[in-house]
Amino acid sequence: MIENEKEIDLLYIEDNEDFVDFVGMAVRKLSTPLNYHFVTDGAKAKQILEDEKPTVPIKRAKLILLDYNLPGVSGMQLLQYIRSYPEMKHTPVVIFSSSDNPVDVATAYANGANAYLVKPLGMQNLKDTIQVVCDFWINKNQRCAQIA
Repeated sequence: MIENEKEIDLLYIEDNEDFVDFVGMAVRKLSTPLNYHFVTDGAKAKQILEDEKPTVPIKRAKLILLDYNLPGVSGMQLLQYIRSYPEMKHTPVVIFSSSDNPVDVATAYANGANAYLVKPLGMQNLKDTIQVVCDFWINKNQRCAQIA
């Protein structure tokens, strides 16, 4: 488990545990080590967000990969919930979905997604995608400082 003080580089919220494992394997192959964490359902992620003393500091994640089609609390409901927290207003949220439906893409952007990616096929393509996404959003993108 991650220590409370430690910042999460990449948080992945995904209900397909096989894909969670694939992303974890891809993250371990990246050129820069990342503090990677995952949550396997939207309701659990929402519960962690609501917890005043969470065991996982997801409010401080540098990047969130969010599945669009989560059961229970959907990816879009969770995205709206994430955006309702002032400290997460500028946290990059990339929708990572198997859907390429233009309505899903438009809905994601309307709800505050920073980007929408269709999950690639094959481990090398997945690793390359994760590398590019993390390199941009974690290493190159200028994060908004919290202004009191």
